[in-house]
Amino acid sequence: MKVMKRHFLQSSAWGKFEKMEGREVFEKEGEGFAYLAVKHQTPLGSYLYCPYGPALDKKEEPGVALKSALDSLTELAREQKAFFVRVEPTAALPAEEMQKMGLKKSHDLDPAHTWILDLTNSQESILTGIEKRKLRHWRTHKNKGITLRKTQDPEQITILTNFLGKLGERDHFNPQNEDHLKKQLEAGFATLYVAELEGEPIAAALIYDYDGVRYYAHAATDEEHRKLMAGTIILIQMIVDAQNEGEKVFDFWGITTSEDPKHPWYGFTQYKKSFGGEQVDYAGTWDLPISKVKYGLYGVMRKVNRLLRQA
Repeated sequence: MKVMKRHFLQSSAWGKFEKMEGREVFEKEGEGFAYLAVKHQTPLGSYLYCPYGPALDKKEEPGVALKSALDSLTELAREQKAFFVRVEPTAALPAEEMQKMGLKKSHDLDPAHTWILDLTNSQESILTGIEKRKLRHWRTHKNKGITLRKTQDPEQITILTNFLGKLGERDHFNPQNEDHLKKQLEAGFATLYVAELEGEPIAAALIYDYDGVRYYAHAATDEEHRKLMAGTIILIQMIVDAQNEGEKVFDFWGITTSEDPKHPWYGFTQYKKSFGGEQVDYAGTWDLPISKVKYGLYGVMRKVNRLLRQA
């Protein structure tokens, strides 16, 4: 069976992590498709989720390949008594075509758009594409006493999670669970970058490397040292290191296409774009009901839960 390009969340490494989280994982390759499906539980029963999948062979007609993948996932769902399948194809197929296959649009769990930087260009051209002010901070960070290091020690994830916790309190969101991120380091695919000032951490970021792509996953900075732009310094260093280590693409992982400055993602989207690169579009998150009755009840349950959270 031919090997096709997969997103990191469709890799065996991610499957290993999902198993560490206590979930069942299923992997399959077929004609024009490949997928990793994770079994999730709800009060109504289980469903199968393919984060950023199934992967579709670019040499095949994407609609035909997706239909074959959905047929396979439907069979698996029935075997596992799952009442729906959730997919996120990385091919940006028209909504009308997705709907003809019986798919129903869900809220996007993973971003439907991302921003990538081509690392096959010369390092000079990559650095030239970065906003000059940001580049200046990176070039002079040692003069300010800032040092950078990277580690895969799971115990050091608290550096990042402490910053994320403070950021969540400030911006009113729930940060990633510490144990969840710690297991990613334990699984061996994640690397933590840390910026320090006089030996004290002031920023941290977590990245994943897979199949020639470096993914920018989580990052946070100490508010007291925000003007030093340590997060930006780390990000540029991660880009430079990725190219030096032979990676082909740097994936900034998630942007909005909204031009509304009030959109909650507008700020960090503009930030990511200031490093140069281009936009990549995916299909978004879609559901394939296996049991229409249970899936209908599931939709009602989610609406009720949202109303309760807003109350």
